[in-house]
Amino acid sequence: MEDDTSGERPDGRPGGRQRKAGDTRRAEIIAAALELLHEVGPGGTTTTAIARRIGMAQGSLFRHFPTKRAMWEALLDSLSHRIAPPIQEALNGAGSPMARLRQVMHTWLGLAESIPALSSLMFSREVLADSPDMRSLLAERLQRPHRIYCALIREGIAAGEVSPDTDVERVGWILSGMKHSLVMRWTLLDRTLDMHADLDVMLDTIIAGMSRR
Repeated sequence: MEDDTSGERPDGRPGGRQRKAGDTRRAEIIAAALELLHEVGPGGTTTTAIARRIGMAQGSLFRHFPTKRAMWEALLDSLSHRIAPPIQEALNGAGSPMARLRQVMHTWLGLAESIPALSSLMFSREVLADSPDMRSLLAERLQRPHRIYCALIREGIAAGEVSPDTDVERVGWILSGMKHSLVMRWTLLDRTLDMHADLDVMLDTIIAGMSRR
């Protein structure tokens, strides 16, 4: 497969072949990066490997993403767009605040299962070392689930479902850590762990501890 710029003349003027739209090409680059993250990890997700995967010259890749940091940012944005709608649906669903908290967390785990590259990206030191700015980008995204959990706990307090003495922020971080530990164990156990069953047991304990007596 040839690079999509092969239809250009050496002087840069358009040639006979019509180039793919920039948005389409960028989407292909991001899709290839996600595939490689899952298959070979961040260390193998090089611009050379990504370009080879979609049949384009490495130099052409930088036309769409001037730096690797720009590509990682676009990849994170792409993941956010995939994650946000199902999470919002669970958040807006029927049931008590704690029932919706449970559904939100199950939805997070389902997304981790359906997007295997997600765990490779979130837990990798290689990505952070390759682009130091990624630390702040990832940290900001890691706080989004925490904010959702805290909002639901506060709803539970307002509804009389959760004790007003609950340390909302700390419980929110406990829930965030729980989700990450489950995904990490699932990854280490070759995706054989039933994360959802373990999540229910853990949530039963935590929700019981927060319940208003």
